[in-house]
Amino acid sequence: MNLFYHLKGRGKVYLFVFLFLLSIFTTFLYVPAGQKNWDKSLVLLSEQFLRRKISLPVNEFVPVADIADYKYNFYLYFGPFPTIFLMPAVAIFGKEFPQYFIGIFSMIVSFILIYSISRKFKFDKLDSLWLSLFFVFSSVLFSSSVMNISAYQVEVLTVPLMLFSLNEYLGKKRGIIIGVFLALAVLTRFTLILGVIFFIVEFFKKRLTLRQLSLISIPFLVSIILLGLYNQRRFHSFFETGYSYNRILGAFPLSENLKHGTVSVAHVPANLYNFLVKSPEPLLGQEHGFFLKFPYLTASPWGMAIWWTSPLFLLLIVKFKKNKYTLPAILTTLALAVPVFSYYSIGYIQFGYRYALDFFPFLFLLLIPSLSPKLSKTAIALIVIGVLFNLIYSDSLFGIYPLLNMF
Repeated sequence: MNLFYHLKGRGKVYLFVFLFLLSIFTTFLYVPAGQKNWDKSLVLLSEQFLRRKISLPVNEFVPVADIADYKYNFYLYFGPFPTIFLMPAVAIFGKEFPQYFIGIFSMIVSFILIYSISRKFKFDKLDSLWLSLFFVFSSVLFSSSVMNISAYQVEVLTVPLMLFSLNEYLGKKRGIIIGVFLALAVLTRFTLILGVIFFIVEFFKKRLTLRQLSLISIPFLVSIILLGLYNQRRFHSFFETGYSYNRILGAFPLSENLKHGTVSVAHVPANLYNFLVKSPEPLLGQEHGFFLKFPYLTASPWGMAIWWTSPLFLLLIVKFKKNKYTLPAILTTLALAVPVFSYYSIGYIQFGYRYALDFFPFLFLLLIPSLSPKLSKTAIALIVIGVLFNLIYSDSLFGIYPLLNMF
């Protein structure tokens, strides 16, 4: 009888260990399955940086997508930090170094930082591990990290950078360190400039001193200047990032969306639908009729609602609670959501709504009060469902199910 209760009490530990090991196994199953594994634009540009050049080499094959074509030169329209980040590895291993290293790095570091942040909110060690498992493997962070597409790799890198800033703020509050990581996020993806709103609101809440905010501002402002100079060097404009010179800007099917403008409130309903409503597609087993075949679902390239990839967020609806960070987290989430919700591309092609990575760390801060003081059985169940859904279906975008094929 004592052994029974001992095993019952350890069930939460055993279940975590099983899901964690399954998640690690699946990660390295997906990586060689390597959708878009030929994409090495970031690595090629890193090699060019080492040669003191900022355009892609003309003698190498590069993808059609995510490339800016300007005056007979090809550029990546992302910020320079992901390229700089890869430079040491490229210098040692050459241009065959896999750029999906960024995704693996982002997953590992995000797991560690979410554990640290959760501990700061007084969750015990096991619950903090469960929250780390949720954040990395029951979210669009997982699918974006294991798909070797340059845009995905850039987007996932912003997540640990922003988490570094938040973790430092929730801890020692060293302004210069917060500012450095915020600056690196801006130099990765420019829309993250709006992440500074969180710290401005905290200043007005009198939880940051003027000196701390000033120290945050120094590297933050430097990053904006550096990015502008980088743009000027490439596109002869301080504010042009290269998106307007995208080689597939008018390609079908996104060209249909583009008729309503690159950025417009007309795109908000479709983005909101994908983020909040859209479900997976049925996996039909025959050309005609309506018969589902195993495993019954497939992801739509337009995306899926967050409740599918991260069902734990349902607790924000059914069990919403506030804490002292709720207001700054809401305002920052909304501010970061505006540019992506009004953008024409929707995030196509994607598993889930990958643009949510911009505000995912702040959305997690909003969720924390609803989970305190400890994870309920419902929360654990939602994490389990979310992890399994992501592990099984992330590559269904391309008509394959690597995990199921192994078993």
